[in-house]
Amino acid sequence: MKATLNIRLLSFLVCIAICFSNCTTNKHLGEKKHLLTKNRIVQDGHKVRNKELYALLKQKPNKKILGFIPIYLNIYNITSEKNENNIFKKIGEPPVILNHRLARKSATQVKLYYKNKGYFDASVSFDVHTKKHKAKAVYSINSGTAYKINEVKINQKDDSDLNKSIQKLLDKTQIKKGETYNFKNLENERSRIASQLQNQGYYQFNKEFIYFLADTNQIKKEVNLDLVVKPFKKNEKGTIIQKDHKSGIIGLVNVHLETKNSKTVNDTTILQGINFIYSTNKPPFNLKRLAEKILLKPGIPYNKNFVDKSYQALSELKNFKKISFEFSPINPNQHDDVLIADIYLTPGKKIAYTVEVEATNNPELNDGISGSASLSHYNIFKGAEHLQLTFKGSKNFINTGENGFIMNLTIPSLISPLKLNRILNKNSRTKTVLTASATKQQRPEFTRNSVTGSYTYQWKTRQNYQHKLSLFNLSYVNFQGDSADLSNISEYLIAKNYSSHLIPTSSYTLSFNNQNINKLKNHSFFRIHIESSGSILRHLAEAFNFNQLKDDEGNPILQEDGSPTYVLSLWDRENKKDGIIFTQYIKTSLDYRYYWEIDKKNSLALRTMGGIIYAYGNTEQAPFHKKFIAGGANDLRGWQAFKRPPGTLSTTERRLYTGGIKLITSIEYRFNLIKKLKGAIFMDAGNIWEISANNSENEAANFKWDRFLDEIAVDVGFGLRYDFKYFILRSDLGFAVREPYESKPWQWEKVKINDSQLNIGLGYPF
Repeated sequence: MKATLNIRLLSFLVCIAICFSNCTTNKHLGEKKHLLTKNRIVQDGHKVRNKELYALLKQKPNKKILGFIPIYLNIYNITSEKNENNIFKKIGEPPVILNHRLARKSATQVKLYYKNKGYFDASVSFDVHTKKHKAKAVYSINSGTAYKINEVKINQKDDSDLNKSIQKLLDKTQIKKGETYNFKNLENERSRIASQLQNQGYYQFNKEFIYFLADTNQIKKEVNLDLVVKPFKKNEKGTIIQKDHKSGIIGLVNVHLETKNSKTVNDTTILQGINFIYSTNKPPFNLKRLAEKILLKPGIPYNKNFVDKSYQALSELKNFKKISFEFSPINPNQHDDVLIADIYLTPGKKIAYTVEVEATNNPELNDGISGSASLSHYNIFKGAEHLQLTFKGSKNFINTGENGFIMNLTIPSLISPLKLNRILNKNSRTKTVLTASATKQQRPEFTRNSVTGSYTYQWKTRQNYQHKLSLFNLSYVNFQGDSADLSNISEYLIAKNYSSHLIPTSSYTLSFNNQNINKLKNHSFFRIHIESSGSILRHLAEAFNFNQLKDDEGNPILQEDGSPTYVLSLWDRENKKDGIIFTQYIKTSLDYRYYWEIDKKNSLALRTMGGIIYAYGNTEQAPFHKKFIAGGANDLRGWQAFKRPPGTLSTTERRLYTGGIKLITSIEYRFNLIKKLKGAIFMDAGNIWEISANNSENEAANFKWDRFLDEIAVDVGFGLRYDFKYFILRSDLGFAVREPYESKPWQWEKVKINDSQLNIGLGYPF
């Protein structure tokens, strides 16, 4: 009944919108003016759906929702035409009135597009069809036959080194005989050749020095391409002189550790062939660390790739507010120019701090406040090291609190007794990250102290690939309280998760991201994570006969398979039976995302993620915070975080849930609304499960191949995002429409505000 009422209400609103549309679209139109309602492009009698072509048109109809309601035009037309400062005028969109001059320009652009695609004989015309106050523009294309490439050769006949290099590059060109002529491919080839020549030493060369000359044969419909190389021109005393392009060899590398215009120079230090120039008594930075980041060295040919990598590596140090490279010849009369490379590094601020305070609402801990304060130093040991100290605290209004201290030290090189830089091809974009933290969580039922520490390497091998190797990550938890009293705040396996334990892990993460923020194009993101815990300790425990977990009478407590659980006496060495359990598990996860950029205002984002964590050996359960969760602002948005139960297990209001297996997929359509305000429509599907070997108590929570598809939970929803330039504030309203444990899984009647889940976060969910 409620679903029927919702459908009727929606239909009523749509009818009102249609009537409103018909009544207001012709408002403010002058005599003999027509509102452009549609563009249509026809090629050889067939409708064209190419988005690139429609993007070339100089006039586009007013934006519509649901494909036919010009809501922004209707908002604009609410007030009179003279009232320009009205809020509706700013939010809305003025009517697009057909302009014949712009239509002719559009036809010219379409014709040029086809010529660039090889249709040199193409012709384009346009017609306007009017009906009352509306107009439709139709662009008709007679494309003709596409021209094919016959040959590609260099125009010059001399045997200069430059021409020989270009000829070698042309031998490997992607422009092949028999392919259709495409101007975009020629532009890409110009950029490729120029980039390769810059990496071969031609430091003043760019793609403007070369162009393709097309000679067409109208009878055979063929194109012969000649690559023309323009000479280098220089103005000497008012006279333009043509010169040959010269390659450059690095003669000197000067690194100026002050502003470019500074004239004070006190000292110069030479390290690895690089001259470090500074105006202080001592170098303000660790010169060896800087030399690692600079790939330019005396005696090597100029290489644009080395320049770009050096710039990126220096930028990642976060110590310089401005970085610039300049190259000038020492002796321009020689066959190869000997170059001076001047690198100017302008120091930035060394110290920064942030303070954050927020109100919190936790389903288990009720309302409260939390905050954090951090202090950063970007050159703590004068080696561009970044030290960040952070204090976090929270206090809830039921005698519950949590306080913690975090230290993070980032060193911009690989600190190791091994020569790892040689192993990694002397990559300059490397980091060593050391972290340590101590937190205390206090509740009426228990006190939980934890200490963590990690040692991690990060490096980039190629532009889109990033590696993270955590040699060790140690987490120690001391639990003081009765875990049997915790059933009201956590999951069905809480007794083994809220107890003293030691988690020693090693992990590796590979990330791929080919997004280019300067170009609107489809892109992908991929991440694989592998983590292992406790294997080395388990072998040591068996070899050196570590203590075993015992009951109050001193008898060993065996696991279900009969194997003992080894412990370490870290907190209380005198009471050995209460030693610390160390976990043993292996965990892996895969995360893939694809972003389809429809246009500047519309995009489609898809995500698929899966993971598994398996406990074995010394423990039957993986740690609570290492397992997977479902629900929350970045997951299944129809449920609260930790509140989506595994499998078909029915939910209990005051329990938190995790799982050993996770599968989730999401699709989200993103679009612009008004200026910086954006909207989204989404659907999430997935669930978490337990592994049978780690859970013998709740069969409904376990993963089974023959039933997991029937146990997929689904939500739908919509959201708003506001772009503050430096961050995005996001709110999503999710509706749980499929609940696997219910007798009636699909419940579309829950698509109403009272049954929604509100999520607020920063940034996009994925």
